[in-house]
Amino acid sequence: MRIHYLLFAFLLVLLLPPAAFSQSIRNPFSCFWNKGICWKTCSGRMQQIGSCGIPGVRCCRRRS
Repeated sequence: MRIHYLLFAFLLVLLLPPAAFSQSIRNPFSCFWNKGICWKTCSGRMQQIGSCGIPGVRCCRRRS
């Protein structure tokens, strides 16, 4: 019976989406469209979801 729990945990971890940010957001318009803002650094309760097309400027969104 314990093998079922181990198999379930393995499949759950295997099927989770990757933790990387989306590479499809590459300009300010798509950043705003995805409820983000363009900042130099994402800090506090913000997470990076892409870039704004300008070197060093990131698209950040509040974590849910």
